[in-house]
Amino acid sequence: MAKDFREYLVEASRHEVFGRVFKELVVGKVMISFQASATHSCYPAETLDDLHAYSRWEVSLRSVKPAIDVARAGAWSHLMHNSWAKPFEKPEFQRTIQGDNIPARDCQRILEDVLEFGMMKGHIQSEDEIRVLEPDEEVKKNKPLKGGGCGGCGGQKTLEKL
Repeated sequence: MAKDFREYLVEASRHEVFGRVFKELVVGKVMISFQASATHSCYPAETLDDLHAYSRWEVSLRSVKPAIDVARAGAWSHLMHNSWAKPFEKPEFQRTIQGDNIPARDCQRILEDVLEFGMMKGHIQSEDEIRVLEPDEEVKKNKPLKGGGCGGCGGQKTLEKL
C-alpha cells in the first residue's frame, strides 16, 4: 500500500480568486493532479490547511507520450476499468481525464493503481520514484537527433541508418 496521497502534495500557489493549487505528482509516465480549495470541485469547497478535512477531491490524470486517452496505447485504456474511474470524463479541448468530487479513499486507490500500472509497464520501479512536477519543468523530453527531425513515426530509425 502506497503512502497517503496527501503526504505527497506540495502547494504551488494560493490566491484569493484562483484558490490553492497543488503541484502534480509524476508516477512513471502519468501525472496526477489532486486539488482541493474554494475554487475546485471538492468537499468542503473551501481552502483548508488540514488536507485530511477534505472528504472529496478534484482529480485529473494526464500523460504526454502517449497522451492518456489514446486508444489501446494511453494509460486510460488500462485505468478506465477501475471502479473509481466511472465519474471521470475528458473535458473538451483538454488532454486530461478529470473527476470531480472524488472520495478521498478513491484518491488513494487512484495513486495505488497508477503506481501499479507504472511498475507493470516498467516506467517506474517503486513508490520511491514518485515525484513532484515543478511548474516550469518540461514534461516531454526530446532527444536531439543527428541530422534534425522530430524522430516520430520511426524517424529515429531512419536517421540512424543514414
